[in-house]
Amino acid sequence: MKLLTCSNTCPRWDGGTLRPRSPGGLAPMLVALLQEGGGDWIFTAPPGLQGTSPVRLADGVGLHPIDLPDEVRHHHYDVISIRLLLGLLHYMHDTSAEPVFDDGMLESWAAYETVNRMYAKRLGELAGNTADEHVLINDPHLMLVPEFFDAEFGVRRNRLAAFLGTPWVEPDYYSVLPAWMRTRLLESLLRCDVVGFHCERWAEAFLACCARFLPGARIEGRTVTCAGRTTRVVAVPFPVDHDVLDRMRHEPATARWAKRLAETAGGRRMMVRADRLDLWKNLPRGFLAYERMLARRPELAGRCWFAAVVTTPSRAAGRHLDYRRRTESIVERINARFGGEAATLIYPGPGDDSRNCVVAALGMSRAALVNSTYDGLNLFAKEAAYLLSDDAALLLSVNAGVHDQLGPYATGLDPFDLDQMSTAMEEALDGPATGPGEACRQVLRAESPLAWARAVFAAG
Repeated sequence: MKLLTCSNTCPRWDGGTLRPRSPGGLAPMLVALLQEGGGDWIFTAPPGLQGTSPVRLADGVGLHPIDLPDEVRHHHYDVISIRLLLGLLHYMHDTSAEPVFDDGMLESWAAYETVNRMYAKRLGELAGNTADEHVLINDPHLMLVPEFFDAEFGVRRNRLAAFLGTPWVEPDYYSVLPAWMRTRLLESLLRCDVVGFHCERWAEAFLACCARFLPGARIEGRTVTCAGRTTRVVAVPFPVDHDVLDRMRHEPATARWAKRLAETAGGRRMMVRADRLDLWKNLPRGFLAYERMLARRPELAGRCWFAAVVTTPSRAAGRHLDYRRRTESIVERINARFGGEAATLIYPGPGDDSRNCVVAALGMSRAALVNSTYDGLNLFAKEAAYLLSDDAALLLSVNAGVHDQLGPYATGLDPFDLDQMSTAMEEALDGPATGPGEACRQVLRAESPLAWARAVFAAG
C-alpha cells in the first residue's frame, strides 16, 4: 500500500531512518505504515529545522517539510488550529466571551486557507492518482486540504481519508462557528472517501452535524452522500505499540526512573497520571478529587502518593501557563495541608527518557488516572491497560474516546464529579483492586498500524 500522508506533526529521523517518538499515537503509526510500504510524508517544518528541502530516506520514505513564515504559522496554528478549532472540538470555549469572529479572526482564517492550500498543492505534486494509492490527511489543522486536493484532479482515483484524532462536538456546540465556516469544513471533509475518528461517539456527532448543517446531504447509516460524493464515517482507534512498551520496560532509563520513583514513594501505594498540559486533560479536578479523598480519610496521606508526569505543549500560551500555575497551587496546598509529599508534579523535560518515566511509573502503580473532560483517544490509558499489574486499577473518564474500547476493563469516571472520582481513587488505593488484566492485554496485542490502515481505507 503506497501511502501519501500529511500532518502538522513533524517526524524524527536519524541516520536516514525514521525514529518513532513514543509507543503509540500519530507519528509512530505513520512511521510504521511508511516503512511497511513506502510513501511520502508532508509536515510543517518546526522553527529552526536545518533545511526544508525534501529528504529521501534509505527505506524509500520521502519527507517533505512545509516551511511557514512566523506570522502565517501564528495565524494558522495558534489562532485557528489551536485556539479556535481544538478549543471547539474539546468543548473548551467560554461562549459568553469567545470566539469572536472579527477582522483579526478573518485574517487568521485566510492564513489557515493558505497553509491548507500549500499542503494540497504538495500532495497533488506527489500523487500518482492511481487506485492503489492511499492518501491520509491528519489533524484539524488541515481540514481544508481535502477541498483543495480534490480540485487538483478532474477524476480522482486514489483513496482519500481524513482522520481526526480529536473529539467531534454535537451540533449545538458546533454552531459556535459561523454558518459559512462550519459548512465549508464539513463539505471539505466530505470530499474524502473516508472520515475517521477514534470512537463511535465522535463519529455519531460528526454525522449529526452533517445532518443538521448540510440540508442537501443524505445520511444512511454511516454513509454520507453530499454533492454527488459518498463518504463513509468510521471509528477505528489508534493502536498502541506493545513491542515498544515491552522493550522500554528493560531499558536503563526505565530502571533509573523506577529507582527514583521508588525512593520518593517510600513504600506508599502510588497513583499515576501522564498528560501533556492540555486544558482538556483536567489536571486540576484530578488533584481536587484526590484532596477530597484525603480530607475524608486523612490517614491515607501517609500511605498513598499521587504522581503526575506532565509535559508542556511546544507552543504553550498564557492560558496553559495559568492552568499550570493553578494545578501547582492545588498540589502545594495538598502537601501543606496533609504534610510530606502526598502529591507531586513531575516534569521530565525534553528528551527520550520522559516516556521511560511513564513506563516505570505504570509498572509500580496501584492505579492509573485518566479524567479528561473530553479526549479524542488518550494513549496513556492504553499504555496503562497494557503495563499495569493485575492488582492495579485503570480509572478512566467516560468522555475519553478510548473508553469505547477499554471501558469493560476500567473503572469509569465522571470527570466533572469530584465525589465520584475521589471515591474511585479511595477504592483503588485502599482496597483490593482489579486491573485490566490479560484479557485486555490480548486485545491490545492484536492491534497494529497496518490493521488500522486496512480498517480505515477498506471502509469506503
